[in-house]
Amino acid sequence: MLKTMLGAIGLVAALSFTPTAPAQTMFRPIAIVNDSAITGFDLAQRAQILIALGFPTASPDALRAESLERLIEDRLKLQEGARLGLVADADSIDAGIEEFAIRSGLSVAEFRTAMSTQGVTTLALNDLVSAEVVWRQVVRSRFTRRVEPGEAEIDAEIALVQQRAGVSYRIAEIGLPADDAGRNAAETQALARKLYASLSQGGDFAAAVRTYSRAPSAPRGGEVGWISTAQMPPELAEALSRLSPGQVGEPFPVAGGYSILKLIEKRIDAADTIDASNPELRERVRSRLSSQRAARLAEGLLQELRRDALIELR
Repeated sequence: MLKTMLGAIGLVAALSFTPTAPAQTMFRPIAIVNDSAITGFDLAQRAQILIALGFPTASPDALRAESLERLIEDRLKLQEGARLGLVADADSIDAGIEEFAIRSGLSVAEFRTAMSTQGVTTLALNDLVSAEVVWRQVVRSRFTRRVEPGEAEIDAEIALVQQRAGVSYRIAEIGLPADDAGRNAAETQALARKLYASLSQGGDFAAAVRTYSRAPSAPRGGEVGWISTAQMPPELAEALSRLSPGQVGEPFPVAGGYSILKLIEKRIDAADTIDASNPELRERVRSRLSSQRAARLAEGLLQELRRDALIELR
């Protein structure tokens, strides 16, 4: 990860907002979100951060678009926080930076040094973290009562887990990054749907893997191997449970793109007994359901804020 951070300057320099541009151009607003300006310098800084955090770098245009999109969302998050009287204090910002460092496999000192070496200012990093900290506060403030699942919902979720327990699937995959080969997210989604339509009618899965897949399994023909339902998200287990060996599932959204899965074999393992009254199990299920519900509500609120905002691109 550190090598990735330190090797990304060349790509950002290829973007239209290069560090060699005159200062008055770099600090000129390129977007206004309600009454908050986003400058070319803000955009360049966010691009550096995204690369450091592992954002795919196949296309400068895709990187620029993603950077601007996230900056717009951050402005909306901070503005909603300000409306509710919520701010990020120094301790919460430090804790947020520590989270980013842990995800990158670095200590806080190494993370800050890597960011600084790449030209990311402390202010730009703090702005990123502040938006996330404030947004969590906003979501808690707005939706605390709505995200907490009831005991009956927890019982129902545990029952579903118990039904799926003891099942493993041998699968192959086609991994489609959202911005591979210069595609944007919408184009990747369209490609995924086109591939699914072909493969579900008997198309050559191995050939599609060779041509399109960028997953680590691609050199093995897309073969992932055996995966237990205990190792996968419930929604994926549900999707696979509807397939018969040889069938291909509909495109499945994953972080950064789409995955198309083919079921090769299915087996029934020795089922583990699940104690539905286990407090630790119930708390894990409660936490997962709360997180999923909060994420859906937060996304809906963000889209609502965006719809009602005055956003001017320059």
